[in-house]
Amino acid sequence: GKYGQHGIAVDRPVAFQGEHGAYSEEAAYQHFGEDVDTLPCVSFDDVFDAVETGRAAYGMLPMENSSAGSINKSYDLLMEYDLRVHGETILRVQHSLLALPHPETGEKPEKISVVRSHPQALAQCERYLIANGLNIEAGADTAGSAREIAAQKRLGVAAICSKLAAKRYGLEILATGIEDNKFNFTRFFILGKGVNDLKIPKPKTSIVFAVSDKPGSLVAALQEFGTRNINIIKLESRPRRRTVAPGFNYLFYLDFEGHHSDPPAAAALMALLESCAFLKLLGTYDSAPTIREIVDDTDSDVVLDPALMQI
Repeated sequence: GKYGQHGIAVDRPVAFQGEHGAYSEEAAYQHFGEDVDTLPCVSFDDVFDAVETGRAAYGMLPMENSSAGSINKSYDLLMEYDLRVHGETILRVQHSLLALPHPETGEKPEKISVVRSHPQALAQCERYLIANGLNIEAGADTAGSAREIAAQKRLGVAAICSKLAAKRYGLEILATGIEDNKFNFTRFFILGKGVNDLKIPKPKTSIVFAVSDKPGSLVAALQEFGTRNINIIKLESRPRRRTVAPGFNYLFYLDFEGHHSDPPAAAALMALLESCAFLKLLGTYDSAPTIREIVDDTDSDVVLDPALMQI
């Protein structure tokens, strides 16, 4: 499918961080279909725990955003837990302005003076808020702000969140696509237990490794892929925690095109095993379409910035 949908029935909920109506829940519906059951979790750790204990079949983990960059906590947790990446999906994040309907008419409210949301969402809609003379109020998260406005019947206060939250909390959509940067996409990993045994038409593999602290060691590791004509899509470094040695030791997270069992990839990984201090296979999964493929050519709101195409 267009967004890399899962394509099979899921017999248990899909876990996500946040409250009902969060963008992570929207990503779950996008990937698994709207009939899937979802399980809200307080933290990313809780998402991992829900999958590990079997309370959830899969977990949604946001990895990077085209505006805000990589989500460091997600990368660290991939090292701490033994879950595998079973898929990926890329969600276009479109902020909407939601409020309670007018108490008498049931139509859109006449006046909004305050907007409540997560500080990052408020910052991403700054131009819209200033242009409309709206005051801001920081909340813990986007969907939580919508829930609070509905529960406390706060007339004259709007939330910035997903359109999904409007349906969940009975709010009116006053405006949509109010973000300053229309190029706003988040990449999610779909986490599961064990090896991914689904059909993988367009395989991508994610690994994490550490090299010895000597000149040329990282270059040598990357050349194992280059000499075998394997395309590296992404390389990310993170400080290695709980290291005995003083200072920073770095872990490198790498995505490459192809299946880990393909002969060239298998040979490259075997060479890494021999030369690297550490190597962990995070998973092989069906690659989601690129942002360029996702964006409809007729969508004039989105500027295709070549520098961000690989997200």
